Amino acid sequence: MEKIYTALGLMSGTSLDGIDASIVRSDGEKFINIEENQYYKYNDTFREQLRKFIKGCYDKEYINKHNKVYNDLQKQLTLYHVEISKKIISNYGSKIDLVGFHGQTIIHRPEKGYSIQMGDAQLLSKILKQNVIYQFRQKDIDHKGQGAPLTSIYHYNLSKKLNLSEPIIFLNIGGISNLTYINKNEIKSQDTGPGNVLMDEYIQKVKNQKFDKDGFIASTGKINKLIINESTKNDFYNTNKKHSFDKKDFNYSFIRGLNFEDAVATLTYYTAKIISDFLNEYNNTKKIVLCGGGRKNKTLIKHMKNLTLKEIVNINDFGVDGDYIESQAFAYLGIRSFLKKKISFPQTTKVSQSITGGELVKNY
Repeated sequence: MEKIYTALGLMSGTSLDGIDASIVRSDGEKFINIEENQYYKYNDTFREQLRKFIKGCYDKEYINKHNKVYNDLQKQLTLYHVEISKKIISNYGSKIDLVGFHGQTIIHRPEKGYSIQMGDAQLLSKILKQNVIYQFRQKDIDHKGQGAPLTSIYHYNLSKKLNLSEPIIFLNIGGISNLTYINKNEIKSQDTGPGNVLMDEYIQKVKNQKFDKDGFIASTGKINKLIINESTKNDFYNTNKKHSFDKKDFNYSFIRGLNFEDAVATLTYYTAKIISDFLNEYNNTKKIVLCGGGRKNKTLIKHMKNLTLKEIVNINDFGVDGDYIESQAFAYLGIRSFLKKKISFPQTTKVSQSITGGELVKNY
């Protein structure tokens, strides 16, 4: 067995609710031990400032124009990461070898050659006195890849650890949804469009609530199938289906005029239909393993079961907390990057060749 490394993975997703942190021990291959998971919530003021900045940012020029605001937010965000890092490392009680630092996605534009993740790796390394691996996406984009999804190699080796029967699909439903198809030594992945983003943004806008807990609101509304049919004819659905996505690629304007409950019900079904159409392309796969916050939306998952006729299970059923798969993945990717192992592949991000990624910062 190769040397075992201990890494802390940090992930802040498109929901902007806070930071997921995980400590993982691994050789960067099939040996994986999940040691600790912890969540740190952003305060409401910071979350709203970050949300407004991201909402207004449509290109790099916006960041250049609002550089002071960006730098102030980046410092606050990094200090939040410092705080949870100190807590989880203290709770773990043993030395770690490195930190896999994803940062907060501000804008993802692989077709223009960039993906901006907010976070000051130099500051994080200096305060924690740790090696930090960051900038996981850029090298992939520089080699004609989409820069996402990157968690596929972790899904692959986690499935081997759990001895899951194949073929199988890992489906992560965060703000954006993505899947990883695994069959023996074959691995494919792709973004599948909106996950929670449309539902969450609409509910935030109309009711100032963060999300539809358990899909309850959606269960009380009526789905407008006419709107669904029209929307799936005209949007990204037919033109950008094989691309990696940014949350700004989607908007909920097509449900304008519906009452609140019907709008949430329609957005939830719309999201389920898009995801299900991707899943149905994998005819030989009967089992789907759910990860991410969207797995808790009972109405969304009920629609997906009806639309796919596949067995859909929660990764928690296998003893792994589905809230922390991405933070675990970036701990694991940190180790693979440190060892110069490949983290993205032509069949996962459409990169021109299998490559490693991530940059090492040691600022102490």
